[in-house]
Amino acid sequence: MRTEDLPEIHLDTTIPARRGDLFRLAAGQTLRFIDVDGQQCSDLIAFDANDMTRAMSPTMSVAVNDGHLYLGVGDWLVDDDGDVMLTIVADTVQDHDILCGSCSPGLNRTRHHGRGAGKRTCHVNFVEALREYGIPAEDVPYSFNIFMNYPVGPDGEMEYATCKSVPGDYIDLRAERDLIVAISNCPQELTPLNGFNPTPSRVIIYSTEEGTDV
Repeated sequence: MRTEDLPEIHLDTTIPARRGDLFRLAAGQTLRFIDVDGQQCSDLIAFDANDMTRAMSPTMSVAVNDGHLYLGVGDWLVDDDGDVMLTIVADTVQDHDILCGSCSPGLNRTRHHGRGAGKRTCHVNFVEALREYGIPAEDVPYSFNIFMNYPVGPDGEMEYATCKSVPGDYIDLRAERDLIVAISNCPQELTPLNGFNPTPSRVIIYSTEEGTDV
């Protein structure tokens, strides 16, 4: 469904380059994440709004979706118990990462030999976004990485490749229960992921009839 045709929009906002934000989704609402300028990935984590100890688990999500590393339309993001949190109901790219987690100060320091010192990271964005809920840095869960292009070769080797998304590409995630969702507009500029140039992203929250895919 075209963005201009979405029904009952509750929120339409922009996440600035390198920054993050927090969203509250009621069961049945859908979050549309849009790449504004192209080649921009973002990390997403989710919690049960009524029990913040229940967080989205990328590992369990792979397991319940028949071991698929590349999730697409109809697949689920679930918590550690395998209970569904989000369903992918639309996806114009169909290329996301569920293995590598989020960039962090420690990872930047280790992977980039000090070149990442002082740069913003997705993990820092999550810590800041979740501060009001008292979640410490060590309890920030692994993320589902929207549009992140980490192809896995036959030998298991992974490549830091540039995102395939172009301006206007989007993914729609429908909440299957009340959720708190945090998104970090990935600040990474030391690898090709964002074309070495992080840019803004757009988030729309909308509702359709219960159980209707778009």
